[in-house]
Amino acid sequence: MAMSTRREFIFLAAAVSAGCAGRGTTIPVTNGPAPVVRAPAVGQSWRYAKHDYFTGKVVDTQIDRVSKIGKSVEIESRSEMAENKPITFPSWGDSWWQEYMGNETAVAPAPTEVQKPWGMIVIDPHWTELQAFERAIPLWPSQLRPGWSITVGTYYKNPNSEETMPSQLTMRAKRWESIAVPAGRFTALRYYNVIDFRFRNASERTAAIRQEDIWFAPEIGRWVKRESRGIFREDVGYDVKESSYRWELLSWT
Repeated sequence: MAMSTRREFIFLAAAVSAGCAGRGTTIPVTNGPAPVVRAPAVGQSWRYAKHDYFTGKVVDTQIDRVSKIGKSVEIESRSEMAENKPITFPSWGDSWWQEYMGNETAVAPAPTEVQKPWGMIVIDPHWTELQAFERAIPLWPSQLRPGWSITVGTYYKNPNSEETMPSQLTMRAKRWESIAVPAGRFTALRYYNVIDFRFRNASERTAAIRQEDIWFAPEIGRWVKRESRGIFREDVGYDVKESSYRWELLSWT
């Protein structure tokens, strides 16, 4: 049987993931003022239940907290299942790239997230391998309205390699939804990400796609629910799933 093309692989992966995502109650679009995203402040925190995406099992309870604000915004993570200890990693901050290149031995499972400015991410520890982007990419839609979309390409590195790899993000805002999570009910803008990228030192992986459905609540400055899935194709034609998770907000401050 002939092997599918990369384009077919991308659309198939996106279609499958879109069908799996949870749904909230759609809210009618109004002509009122656009919602304002809460500004960051040191000490703001969000506590999430982290589920295995496929089994639904809770695998961790994660606390994200704004730890530093300067030219960049840093968000550190704690794991309640690791006795609530902070995940040790050097603070990259405004000189993140220089420190990153000089501290490769200090890599931890989930280092500090860095936004520069607020809503634009330059260091993303969300996936199994950290990605440090050459230029910031959107973390949520810059215009909070259904139908807004953007496609942006950049390059990334991670602390284990000098290699520079391409990455392309396509983000599209779908609709406003009223969604219930353990922390309560929120009005959230649901948007969808497709990330087309290359793995480092992994020539046998001919395609890699990540998909996300995210429910972003402007009043808390972060998502209340996030579903992330990944899949890659090997030379031999097999599709392999990455570790995939769902986060639901338990509480916030």
